[in-house]
Amino acid sequence: MKAGSKREAPKDPREKGLLRRVASKLLGIVRQKDPPHKIALGLALGIFVGFLPIMGIQMVVVSLIAIPFRANLKGALVGVWMSNPLTFIPLYYGNYLFGRMFVSTQAVGWKEFAGTITHASDWNWTTIRSSLANLVDMGSDILLPLWVGSAILAVLFSIPVYFFTYRFVITYRERRAL
Repeated sequence: MKAGSKREAPKDPREKGLLRRVASKLLGIVRQKDPPHKIALGLALGIFVGFLPIMGIQMVVVSLIAIPFRANLKGALVGVWMSNPLTFIPLYYGNYLFGRMFVSTQAVGWKEFAGTITHASDWNWTTIRSSLANLVDMGSDILLPLWVGSAILAVLFSIPVYFFTYRFVITYRERRAL
C-alpha cells in the first residue's frame, strides 16, 4: 500500500462478481464437516440432475436422490444450479445436439428448440396434466435426443466432478490442518 493512500472499505458480499459468489458457495460446501465422499457425491449428484431436462423439479429430484444415498444435500442443491433460468436453454440445446449423434431424428433449429423448451418448462402446478402435455407436445424429434444426450452428458460430467471434488476436499483440509 502506498503512503498516503486510503484503504478501501470491504465490499458488500452481494456486490461480488458471479464467479466469486459461486466460488464462495463451493468453498462453503468444502468447509462442511461431512466426509469428503459425501461432499463429492452430493455435488456430483447435483451436476447429474442438473443436466437432466427436468427444469422446475430438479431440486426436489436431487433431494430425493441425495438423502437415501447419504450425500451432502447442500452440495447436491448447489450442483443442480448449474442449470438455471439463464443457462437451461443453451445447456439443453447442447444436450439435444449431442443426443442427435446417437438418435436419428428430424433436426430442430435453435429458435424452434428454445420456443418449445420454454413452453414445455412452463410448469403450472395447479394443472399438472397440462404441464405434462407440454412435454409430450415436444415430440420425439426433440424429446428423445434431448434425453439421450442429457443422460450421457450427465454421466460424463458427474463422474469427474466426484473425483475432482473428493481430491479437492482432502487437499483443502490437509492444507488447513497445517
